[in-house]
Amino acid sequence: MTRKRGFTLIELLVVIAILSLLIALLLPAVQTAREAARRAACMNNLKQIGLALHNYHDSHACFPSGYLQAPVTGIVIDPPAPRPFTPRPYIFDAPPPVNKVLPSIPGWGWATLLLPQLDQATLQNTIDLGQKVEAAVNAEARTHQLSVFQCPSDYGNGVFTVQDVFNMPIVEAATSSYAGCYGSKGLINTEPHRGNGVFLRNVAIEMVDIKDGLTHTIAIGERAALLAKGPWAGVMTGGTCRTTPGAPVYTSIAEREPTMVLARIGNPGLNSPHSEPYDFYSPHNVVFFLFADGSVHGLSESMDMKTLHALATRNGEEHVDF
Repeated sequence: MTRKRGFTLIELLVVIAILSLLIALLLPAVQTAREAARRAACMNNLKQIGLALHNYHDSHACFPSGYLQAPVTGIVIDPPAPRPFTPRPYIFDAPPPVNKVLPSIPGWGWATLLLPQLDQATLQNTIDLGQKVEAAVNAEARTHQLSVFQCPSDYGNGVFTVQDVFNMPIVEAATSSYAGCYGSKGLINTEPHRGNGVFLRNVAIEMVDIKDGLTHTIAIGERAALLAKGPWAGVMTGGTCRTTPGAPVYTSIAEREPTMVLARIGNPGLNSPHSEPYDFYSPHNVVFFLFADGSVHGLSESMDMKTLHALATRNGEEHVDF
């Protein structure tokens, strides 16, 4: 009678150990490949937005405003005429909030204005642009998640509750991983029309206004929802853009409504643990930026701050090779 021989316990343990070792070696490679794919998708999002920006400029002879705030007497949907930028010294980095807040009506942001150029004309047709962003009639569109505005590595994305300064809920909205560049420093909360970047409130910048060249001027960059949740649709009167709970930063801050769609290069470096809601921030180890010429570049966390500030402005006179 022939006796069949099986695996001994020692042999099974050796096989399991070898398999565990192979899996441990394989997992980092799989994660690296997945992150590379997500980075490529994020860059592709920005490239699509860049193409939409240029198509918008071809149609309107300007880039869209950062967001629209109509006069008290009525609502204007067409892009306003460009306003001249007057340089001024910035004494304070960010002033304390004030109780009086001018209505940000209708509040539609640059992303909403770009919808037709992003093959989302059907979605824009569901929006009542004559009503404010937070109006009930715009709830379905406002909470619609668009992949082109969401980095796949940004685990903070989704539908969130916009809150006021007293932590009271206003409405639900879908997040965006990207923000328009207000410029270098400046009073983004209280003077959203006075920045030295490409996207400002009610200011439609033309290509000719970008004096140092489109290739050296940031238009839009990553401001991941994992740092601060901002809606792609636009800004809402009394709303805030606040540090996301669990964000990898030292402080939790609530900023006023312009920060919902705008960010800037301030004092912290890129991806700094000191970052605030109006800073650019990425889930990658670089921060991807769309430049005004339509190109996309990843800028290092250790990049020189003087260069970053120059890239954020329309007239920094910088010379950078990518």
